[in-house]
Amino acid sequence: MSALQKQIIDLNSKVDQLHEVVERLSEQIATLATQQAPPPPNPDPKDNEPINISIVEPMISSESIQEVSCSSVMAHKDIIEDQNTSNTGGYAYYSETYLPPEIQIRRLTAQLTAAYNRIAVLEEQLLARRIHH
Repeated sequence: MSALQKQIIDLNSKVDQLHEVVERLSEQIATLATQQAPPPPNPDPKDNEPINISIVEPMISSESIQEVSCSSVMAHKDIIEDQNTSNTGGYAYYSETYLPPEIQIRRLTAQLTAAYNRIAVLEEQLLARRIHH
């Protein structure tokens, strides 16, 4: 296994772990939102309508997280597998364009960064709810 493949596998597992963390944080925020919903400001019965709290849905559901094996790691949706290296110059074609491994790594790194940023936002929301209530 080449160093590039190891790097792709490592990034892939980090992205999957971050998806799980984001899902757990979303669930915690949803739980806190339902537990700590503020009472209605006016006791008038017509004003007792449910309060809609917008919760961001997780990017990946728990059903779609599967056990990772060596072959399934390379089948990640953001990794394009080489199908016929002699015809494509070493890269697989996808929608009439090719993505070399360096671009795949950049895409995964960008997704990883976005996931870290999303986790930071969710943590801030969670802390704000805990402090506010």
